[in-house]
Amino acid sequence: MLPLPRLRAVIRFAPRLPGLVAALAFALVAVPTGAVLIDTGDGTGNTAPPSGDPGFSNVGITSTGLSAVYVRNGWVLTANHVGENPVTFGGVTYLPIAGSSVRFENPDGTLADLRAFKLATRPALPALSIASQPPSPNDLVTLIGHGRDRGAATSFMGVDGWAWLGSRTMRWGTNRISEIDQVNLDTRSFVIVYDDRTTGPPGQHEADIVNGDSGGAAFLGSGAGAELIGILFARASFVDQPQNTSIYGNLGLIVDLFAYRDDVLAVIDQPDCDDGLDDDGDGLVDHPADPGCTSPTDESEREASLACDNEIDDDGDGTIDLSDPGCANPGDVDERGPLYECDNGLDDDLDSFVDFPDDPGCLHPQNPYELPDPEPGLPLSIGALVLAAARRRRAAYSSRSTL
Repeated sequence: MLPLPRLRAVIRFAPRLPGLVAALAFALVAVPTGAVLIDTGDGTGNTAPPSGDPGFSNVGITSTGLSAVYVRNGWVLTANHVGENPVTFGGVTYLPIAGSSVRFENPDGTLADLRAFKLATRPALPALSIASQPPSPNDLVTLIGHGRDRGAATSFMGVDGWAWLGSRTMRWGTNRISEIDQVNLDTRSFVIVYDDRTTGPPGQHEADIVNGDSGGAAFLGSGAGAELIGILFARASFVDQPQNTSIYGNLGLIVDLFAYRDDVLAVIDQPDCDDGLDDDGDGLVDHPADPGCTSPTDESEREASLACDNEIDDDGDGTIDLSDPGCANPGDVDERGPLYECDNGLDDDLDSFVDFPDDPGCLHPQNPYELPDPEPGLPLSIGALVLAAARRRRAAYSSRSTL
């Protein structure tokens, strides 16, 4: 009988798994990863939300190809090594607020592989609940991530498994928690074991956490009652195990969000007007500096009553808020401005049309004059000069006083 392979990591970090190491006598190191590879069927399934979806659409793909989980109030959670990057949900890419990243600490001052950052625009996704109780051994969790696809069957030292393909797909799978109260890579975490469960109970899709995109999600429960209990961040393989393979007995390491619950909630539940961030990108931060904030508890730095701070193209010129030349500052109540005739709300050339885009003489809201169409055969530049001269004469006459 061949000896069982020993577990090891494929990168240079030394986690501490005292309970697991003592029980199995494995030498273990972990590698930052993420996502899932499933054992059931031909491995291509589970790319649509499961029945009783816990939050499949809330797991997005970062610009670096890794994963992040939208929680609520504009905030996402991911593994720290994923970084602060744009995230795509449902085909739409959302930019982070620069400098919004928070890395979470342990009680001893060490830094966990867990990060939160805030998006400048909020996806239309449901709010997720963070773990309200610690994980328990044998809990069945749903894992979601954008990881490597399953390839051909393989084996290592007599133990079966699968090779990985180079492609990735957002996919969900399941696994049962094996160990809790662990510390890996200075991160409080729990552990799953990738087992041979091809004939497991209905609805269970044995999943391994594989290389490709850390930051995926682990959910407990289903539907509206589901809770986000973990963030995928690392895996452990056997000593000398071939790269790009999943072998039965490999470990998946998942951030225990209950262990960081209070710190996470203190970050993601801050109101926009008291979070120290320029949430609406107008250069002003929080109450009372930002005119969109009515109080520190205001949930948005935008204000519907201010035309230059409401994310609406109020004057229909194709530009919004501070991007509109008519907005002097976020507190401006009108997107029209006196500086340009094509954006001042007046019919300056008396042709019954007002401003861009309604006046055909306005090619842009920043055109200085509402120029009428030139006479046939008259070059536009000459027509503009004639109009400007006539306007100067009209202004001179209107400035005279009556006798």
